[in-house]
Amino acid sequence: MKKIKHVLLSFVLLTSTLGCVGCGEEKRLTKADIPDYSAYTDQFDFYGYHAAHDGWYSIDDEKYYVGESFLTTEQYQMYKDAGMNIFYPQSILKIRGEEGSMDEPEGSDAYNKFYKDRAADWEKTKIEVEKVMSVGIERTILYDEDLSWLGLNNYTEEPLVGEGKRFATEEELDAQVYKLVSLYAEHPGVYGVSFADEPKYKGVISYGEVYNSIKRLNAKHGWDLYPDFNLNPLNVTETVYQEYYPHVEGTAEGADPITGKVSFADAMKRYEKYINDFMDHMQPTCIQYDDYPLRLSGLSPTYIPCLQFIAGVARDRNIEFHMVTQSFEMSSEGTPSMRPMTEAGAKWLNNMLLGFGVKEISYFTYFTRTEDKTDGESFTQYPNSSFVNIYGQKTKLYDFMQKIMANNQKFAPAVLQFKYKKSGVFTKMPMSFNFDHIENVENINETKYDKLKSVSVDKECAMVNELYDAENDRYMYMAMNIVDPENVGSPAYQTITLQFKDGYNFALVYRDGESGLYRLNNGKLVVKGSPGEASFVIPF
Repeated sequence: MKKIKHVLLSFVLLTSTLGCVGCGEEKRLTKADIPDYSAYTDQFDFYGYHAAHDGWYSIDDEKYYVGESFLTTEQYQMYKDAGMNIFYPQSILKIRGEEGSMDEPEGSDAYNKFYKDRAADWEKTKIEVEKVMSVGIERTILYDEDLSWLGLNNYTEEPLVGEGKRFATEEELDAQVYKLVSLYAEHPGVYGVSFADEPKYKGVISYGEVYNSIKRLNAKHGWDLYPDFNLNPLNVTETVYQEYYPHVEGTAEGADPITGKVSFADAMKRYEKYINDFMDHMQPTCIQYDDYPLRLSGLSPTYIPCLQFIAGVARDRNIEFHMVTQSFEMSSEGTPSMRPMTEAGAKWLNNMLLGFGVKEISYFTYFTRTEDKTDGESFTQYPNSSFVNIYGQKTKLYDFMQKIMANNQKFAPAVLQFKYKKSGVFTKMPMSFNFDHIENVENINETKYDKLKSVSVDKECAMVNELYDAENDRYMYMAMNIVDPENVGSPAYQTITLQFKDGYNFALVYRDGESGLYRLNNGKLVVKGSPGEASFVIPF
């Protein structure tokens, strides 16, 4: 592979013509031939869960104060400087009626208490929203606990609307949702409302009803309130299998009584129904879920199959793919379970998402999560488990994630013009490292692409994803070393050979915020990298 000339993303260093050696003496490569996305202004959306905290954290419901609140303009500026352009405080600032009830008669004491609490919460939250706006972040996503519980309908599997139901008509439901969201919907700094996180399948009908109520209210009142949501990932543990996904005829009710294991095939069938049921009821403009694959025990074996399925749902429904990804370590039930985040791990996660066409990435967590349970999830004993620790101080993760997000934004005008089409995993045996994370991937070494003849790797495992820009009729291929990023050195280093079909002589390659122009060798391009590194290739 011969690099002709290094070029910046804007191509300002590119000469007007470049000789096309090996393409015939009369053939010249002109600047007009080279894919140019410098006129596009698209940007990724980035935000972090727990964007700040008020100085308090808890361990087993015992509260502790660190000495100061971090709901400050200085902290919001630091959040923006990290690369975030949406603010999401999650549970630190939330809207809720702590006393009374929304169902009591209007004007009653219970009714008044409920809405008085909500109004008081909003007044405190509004102060922070306006501080955030003062540093240049124009969009805040709020968490409305009352809207959440309305949408989940106590997981009864019952619709909210209908004869004998909580609301006789959609108009009645809309009136109730209006009472809740009109409190903040017209504020210029409020971008959206997150009304539930990881809903179980029993909430699918009512959840969709509230989601669509917000859409109707947007249209009626001229709002642009984004209903943010976060669905579950694919999981094959018995608890999630039984409580979170619906039953599908022909699948088992739970784990095998002898082995204690849950069938991946059964779990996938039920997960597919879970996702499609939510999509059918909501008819959303995007799909979002969370998944945290960097475990101490290795990489999650469901992570890649889940990405492949969800990216396919987004493609087939022509909606955007958003993702909540990992930026923490923690303990589960008193035992460390998630590994510390490294720069290689962060690159692995972020490159993977770009290759699947993800347009919005949110990080769990930005500030260390402050609710800890010694017999459950615990975060605060890990000072580097987030961008900023509980004392408001930057961690190493802040520094390398700031660089990664900046590089992603430099790449955004190009990559956001492309939509995901397909993905494939390629291996070379024997492999030196644990490869549990690809054990459930189908058709390894068999994926067929529109413009690639073949893919080969010199060792271990790689992923190659195909994306397509319909407006400009161009293809992009992500070639990524997907060895577990905890592995380093030459055994984990890898070459990936892309053999393109006839008609391509050059490739524009994006990598880590920079780009280069390369001549193909008889249609062949070889890219190299350590685990987590990826090249995004536009052949032309």
